[in-house]
Amino acid sequence: MLYKSTFTSLLCSLIRCVSFPDLSSILTRTHAPPLLKQLNWLPVSSRIQFKLCTLMFDINYGTAPRYLSELIRHCDDTRLRSNVRSNFVVSRTRLHVTDKAFSIAGPRAWNALPSDIKLISSRTSFRKRLKTHLFSRI
Repeated sequence: MLYKSTFTSLLCSLIRCVSFPDLSSILTRTHAPPLLKQLNWLPVSSRIQFKLCTLMFDINYGTAPRYLSELIRHCDDTRLRSNVRSNFVVSRTRLHVTDKAFSIAGPRAWNALPSDIKLISSRTSFRKRLKTHLFSRI
């Protein structure tokens, strides 16, 4: 129960920053997804995809830290269409647990994006279009 009260107080303080009227009635009567959409917040799973794709954008344009860039490989085969689309190699795994590693989840999230989003060169524009894309999938 302590977790719920801590979460509620944190959510209340965040929503007050957005200047929501009558916060207590909103929290007691509203389900989470409509409230998140009203606040323009992505659900947790979409937020994870957003963070992964943003890191992959930085790796693609060479602005990510080297320790992350060393984990990822570009698709170098010139015969494949994925090379033109600036895709990354996704290693095969045997266990579901290893699918959550950044070296697997990052390229998989990036490769799943539409080509028009991957071709954006401005980080700010990329993040805006990515968030719009993720909201459209909800």
